[in-house]
Amino acid sequence: MVGFVMLVHLISGISCRQPEHAPSAGEQLEALILDYLDYYWQIRPEAATAMGIHDFDSQLAPSSARAFQAISYQMGEFERRLEALPQASLSPDQRVDRRLLLSDIRVRRMELDLLRQWERDPTWYLPLEGLQELLTDPEVEAGQRTRSLIGRLRAVPRLLADGTTNLKRPPRLLTETAILSARSLQVLFQETIPQYASALPQLREETLSANQEAREALESYLAFLDEDLLARSDGDLAVGREIYEFYLRELHLLDETADSLIAKAEDYFTEAALELEEAAKTIDPNQDWKQITEEIRNHHPSRETLLGAYCGEIQRSRQHVLENNLATVPEGEEVRCRYTPAGQRAFSPFGDFRTPAPFSESKIGYLILHPIEPGLEPAREEALLRAHDYTWISVIAPHEAYPGHHLQALKAQQNPRIVRKVYSAPIFSEGWGLYCEELAHESGFFRDAQRARVTQLRLRLWRAARILLDARLHTGQITYDEARRFLVEQVRFEESSTAGEVNIYVFRPSYAISYLLGFKEIMRLREEYRQMKGDEFSLREFHDRLLGLGSMPFALVRDLLLETPEGEPLPSR
Repeated sequence: MVGFVMLVHLISGISCRQPEHAPSAGEQLEALILDYLDYYWQIRPEAATAMGIHDFDSQLAPSSARAFQAISYQMGEFERRLEALPQASLSPDQRVDRRLLLSDIRVRRMELDLLRQWERDPTWYLPLEGLQELLTDPEVEAGQRTRSLIGRLRAVPRLLADGTTNLKRPPRLLTETAILSARSLQVLFQETIPQYASALPQLREETLSANQEAREALESYLAFLDEDLLARSDGDLAVGREIYEFYLRELHLLDETADSLIAKAEDYFTEAALELEEAAKTIDPNQDWKQITEEIRNHHPSRETLLGAYCGEIQRSRQHVLENNLATVPEGEEVRCRYTPAGQRAFSPFGDFRTPAPFSESKIGYLILHPIEPGLEPAREEALLRAHDYTWISVIAPHEAYPGHHLQALKAQQNPRIVRKVYSAPIFSEGWGLYCEELAHESGFFRDAQRARVTQLRLRLWRAARILLDARLHTGQITYDEARRFLVEQVRFEESSTAGEVNIYVFRPSYAISYLLGFKEIMRLREEYRQMKGDEFSLREFHDRLLGLGSMPFALVRDLLLETPEGEPLPSR
């Protein structure tokens, strides 16, 4: 904890000494920010680890009903203190930071008190990410990492026991998913951690002992899920209109109702479908986009060259950004590519892209890709490889790496505002990734421009479908199976992939709407910024300025980017 407080003081330039005068509203806010973040890391130690804060690496989050009630109360105290600060006495940047903290607090309190995720979602109690982060973080010395891992393993029985006490009547899908996740987590305890422990003989026995306790607790939790909770899992998948519209207002700062959002999404879906058909006709006027897509998927790397194909496109995207002066790339950064370790392949369908943590000194990002295992039946191998066609890889590279999420993370590291280092609004972050796909098209990155355009627009159609399905599902207008069928019939999803996609909507209400909504906002902002700058406009300056502000809802981005007068208050909703 001391290390974190010292770090944030260094970053923010705030003196640790008490001021001799009565603190101004700005000074009160800066102190409140530090208090809030210090508290936040204590109740979310796994998130602290992911951010590059290692003071809490040996802990797992509080998990009892009493703890959740205390957290909600303390969050309410922070909210009241923030609301009491006079906005007019704050700088524009401070008003933004205050609003971001209010959003974060209000969403978390709603999830505790109204949605009551701790009674609704059995996966809340499965500490997969908190354990995996310690196993894979290359920046922390192995001995320190292992001692932290032992501490977290010792906390697993408490966490899972609280889950058995807290859970009431979750939706059946959430319990079924938790059962599958728990079985995947068994691999971590049975294989991954014992292999990891063997590399540190001096801590091996202690690690294995703690691991055995955690493993036995997981077996009991899995039995509870399968034999007790599943039978009473009859809750509604939909969070309902009230909660959904709360997310729209507070998480995304949107002036939308669920109905107005659906109407907008229908227009976006029609627009994307028309653009996609037009792009397909440039390749073959006698085939539609679905037929063209099947032809595109025939062209892909081999099993042996798959990782190299991704790495090559990532490096080419970096060179493209530099040569075309699209954004400033910090010195000392890179993206490395590797295959997912065998013991971790059960935890995601394809792999992951790991960006540098905001408080880390490292500027290295990682593409972590599942390999296509040797020895598969030829038809099965071909089916897997078709998901990695060359145009897909060329669209993913700018989205994830340059100038996508990797560069976005590097800009967060550089942000002098500590709130902006840690706050990541999905509507900005995912909107930026989708915008980078369009930027790649505009700036001539794609080698096979016509076919890549079809793939890129197909992915945009998918993002438009996400808005429609997410909003309709959570307001009770469609069922889970109807959402899956829509994806197969309208977006050309493989049937086997639809459950994982719709599960994203279920587990993260309103998150999936962020991609296309954010993209549209960035395109609008870019045009307004171009008009404001006139002949002085440059893409590089626009992108640097936009990313330099931080990942926040566009209601706040707009005022800072377009230089709202200092005295004008930002949205407070």
